[in-house]
Amino acid sequence: MRLARLCVLVAKRRFTISATLPAYAPPRNEWRRRMHAAVLEAQTFRGVGYRESDQLELRLSLFLGQRDLDVHDTDERVKDVVDALEGRIAGRRSRRRIAPIVLSGQVRRIILEKDTRSLRGRPFAQLTISRYRRRA
Repeated sequence: MRLARLCVLVAKRRFTISATLPAYAPPRNEWRRRMHAAVLEAQTFRGVGYRESDQLELRLSLFLGQRDLDVHDTDERVKDVVDALEGRIAGRRSRRRIAPIVLSGQVRRIILEKDTRSLRGRPFAQLTISRYRRRA
């Protein structure tokens, strides 16, 4: 008697999402909440979910005009984006949080690019979250 082999195909997990982050508008906490919502919407649309063991890479393109380049401290803007992704809306020391999209230990690499293009609607940035791959 021949045994039939059962072949189970498992779909490859999706990791990559892209979201356009909204332009800065005070108050800062509400801006972080809007960034979180934009990424959450992209994540839901693509059907992507991250596990605690996943290692991720963030690619952030900041759309800054020449004047904005002089005003914005880019490391502070990166901190705002990462805090929003971690659900830290009121800053790192605050206990006010919302559900995190990624956890602090998951981000292995951040690639930052300053882009001086002027886009319609004046978005703040384009964020792409993908699987971290070690480069040789």
